[in-house]
Amino acid sequence: KSPRMPCNVLVQAKMAARRAGCAVQRTLSQCSAASPVRRDRPRCCSGPLFLLAVHRYMKDPGVGLHFPQAVASSEWLYDATLSDGHCRLRATLHPGLNALVEGNRLRCGCELRNVTFCPGAEEAHPGHLVLDLELNEEAGAAAGLAAFSGVDVEALPWFGSDPDGPPKVAPLRARRCCYLPLWNIQDYCGELWRARPPSPPADSDSEETVRDLQPVCLRELRRSFFSRSRRRQSHSQRPLTVRVLRKSRLLHFGKTDRACECPYQAVLEVADSSDRAAVVLWNSLCLDWYRGVEPGTVLSIHSYRVKESYGSRSGSAREQDIEISLNSRNPSAELAVVPESAVLPQWNLPSVPFHFLSREELPSCPQGHTCDFIGLVTFAGRPERLRVRGQGEEQLKQYRWLQLEDGTGGQPVAVKLFATSQPEEQAGIHPLSVLVCTSVQLMKTSSVHYLTSTRYTQVYCTGQHQRRPYRRLPPVRRFIQWLKTVDEDAVARRAVIGGFFSFPPLAASMDQYLQERSGDPGLVSAAELQREAGRLLYRERRCFAIQGTVVSVTHSDCDNTVSAAPGCDPADEQLSWSSSSAPLSPCSSLGCPWSPRNSGSVRLGGSGRRAQKRLFVGERSRSELPRKRLVLPPPSPRWSGLHTDADADSGVGFSLWEATMEFLEKDDGDEEGEEEDGVGASCGAAPPTASPGREWAGPWLGRARAARETLPRRYSHARREVQALALGLQPETLQRSLPDSKLDTFSTAAGYSGHYTVTLRDLSRSLVVQAVFLPSCPGDWHCPPLPQAHSNSWLAVLAHGGFSPGSPPPAPSDLLSMAAQLTGRRLLLVLELCQLGGGRLEAVLSRAFPLDPCG
Repeated sequence: KSPRMPCNVLVQAKMAARRAGCAVQRTLSQCSAASPVRRDRPRCCSGPLFLLAVHRYMKDPGVGLHFPQAVASSEWLYDATLSDGHCRLRATLHPGLNALVEGNRLRCGCELRNVTFCPGAEEAHPGHLVLDLELNEEAGAAAGLAAFSGVDVEALPWFGSDPDGPPKVAPLRARRCCYLPLWNIQDYCGELWRARPPSPPADSDSEETVRDLQPVCLRELRRSFFSRSRRRQSHSQRPLTVRVLRKSRLLHFGKTDRACECPYQAVLEVADSSDRAAVVLWNSLCLDWYRGVEPGTVLSIHSYRVKESYGSRSGSAREQDIEISLNSRNPSAELAVVPESAVLPQWNLPSVPFHFLSREELPSCPQGHTCDFIGLVTFAGRPERLRVRGQGEEQLKQYRWLQLEDGTGGQPVAVKLFATSQPEEQAGIHPLSVLVCTSVQLMKTSSVHYLTSTRYTQVYCTGQHQRRPYRRLPPVRRFIQWLKTVDEDAVARRAVIGGFFSFPPLAASMDQYLQERSGDPGLVSAAELQREAGRLLYRERRCFAIQGTVVSVTHSDCDNTVSAAPGCDPADEQLSWSSSSAPLSPCSSLGCPWSPRNSGSVRLGGSGRRAQKRLFVGERSRSELPRKRLVLPPPSPRWSGLHTDADADSGVGFSLWEATMEFLEKDDGDEEGEEEDGVGASCGAAPPTASPGREWAGPWLGRARAARETLPRRYSHARREVQALALGLQPETLQRSLPDSKLDTFSTAAGYSGHYTVTLRDLSRSLVVQAVFLPSCPGDWHCPPLPQAHSNSWLAVLAHGGFSPGSPPPAPSDLLSMAAQLTGRRLLLVLELCQLGGGRLEAVLSRAFPLDPCG
């Protein structure tokens, strides 16, 4: 009987067999076996490797030791998870590669070649460093989805890690406690953020302790604080028992020159029977308590520090006030959640205040009024990012537009919803869901009004209304009664998701437009427009105005059939599209920071032969990618239907009646679409030509046709999770990624009948812009036209952004036949630019005002 091999010998044999076919093992194992002199020598892995995940975090003061030449390049670092199909590797991307991530060219699923690694030399910062790479853009982001179809990604071993356990998921090159979301800094990210508050110690009887409390009231605490010397900012030994009234979004105050591992702050507005105050959670307490504490929670607070409030210190508050500072040390704060059953009547804690307003009540409220709103979501826009300046620094804030109906006032209410530190709740917002927005602010313009989120805004969607204190309020009950009378089929037919959406609507006259734009960058030159377009990051959107002329106009209907208008310029200056010319990336002519000539050692592209190589899949074409691509761990219920065959628009119904069940008194408990015609992965369209036989040699912006993200889509309730991912921002992991063509499997909205592509040229004739024009039509509730009637001529349609509301819109053929009206007309062109990722720039023509006297 042959003796059995020891277990460790079998493990070593399996690892040796895996190493034989593992490109990462072959490349990086040489570094560990090399002499100490050559151990830090860079190694190149010819690949292919695939990007499985990418995570972001802020630099710390020690980053200069790792990247001495890139200290001021960017404040972010990115850790990537790479795999060749045999093992996984965590590595930090060199800051010189950041622009690839921030422009969404380097994203999950990308195929990489010739990746140059520099092994980690310090035990304090393990992991490797990626110095250089080749991005195979011809293969596209679907390459990883095809390569890892049927592969259990989570079961792949980690290179260089202990076989007994996976490596700690934490930033590799900076002392930060956790990663940040990829596209904003207002949300939380990672498993360190506890969904429930920490449990009290096992040896403590929390309920009996609470009943024996003799809490100090806030009024007494304030009086005693301001009566003592300012130098004595001691904390009271008596506990505080308060109810949380409002919760702010998270504030990430990290700085690259500050060594703070957990730079987070959150403010809770609390109250007792005597007064209100602000409780400030600092640093690691946010990880433990932020998610588990909600408005209405009763807290017992010990070992706190009383300080003068920030508003009093900065002079922004009218009266002196205090704040309760809670930190993990000096002193170590102690918090406990008091269950409602243990709340004593003599505490007389106030209830959470609400101030719900209906649609018809909003016009009578002043600008800046704060209120709560409940409505039925009929439109959910695509997420975008806006560059804002706060505290002397620019940052990108993520937002999306919503439209809500409540049965009053006729038109829906527009809501500009920014990140509220509720990523799970906001991910569940879709049409036909009941949404409650608290602490939203009313904004008014000359023609319309809308709501926008504030620091204390919280949102609750269908499935999250149970046990909320607002369910019994009269305004909410009136809304529920109206909801029961809604025609579900009619609402479903006009439910829209995604697409380009501009609100509030711009003025119809140039003078009023310039007056409303006072303080914002107004008119720009062609060179400035090129420069600012090249600076746009992924899903960043900005509005510009430029002087120019219209060169040509085409119309594309829902079937992508293109109709052209007669020439608008003299024949020798007419621009047309060359079907035989090679695609030209707009980034190469704009001098974008991620273009090959400006990226230093960054190499992009790849031969067609490399792009055709396939791994771990059979001989099927890429257009036949299986719907169930990856073997994943057991998903949560919200993602249970994401990668299944339930990708049809039929089979799963919905009911608004079921949504009303949450408001009862009871407290207990498809086929892959093809790529767009004439559109590459990194370029918008073929370049224009100056004449049928002569190509346009100058720079250009835009696309020959509307991008898939530009078109509004009809909401599909049966495929709502897939539709939300297809329209959302690029995810951080491959498991939640979808092919770009998945969006094409959803039909366009009922109100969309096609779009116009207007070819523009600046007055200096140095720049050509291909802009999409989406005119608003009468009867389109989603994007209704302005109420002013006009003649439906080209100049009137461009100035109003749509057709006249009092007459039927002209047919596209009739409008194209009138394009000669634009010949030689100098116009003020209002363009809205958005970087869709991968070098694809969306240019939408919002308005065009004549500059000559006869206009």
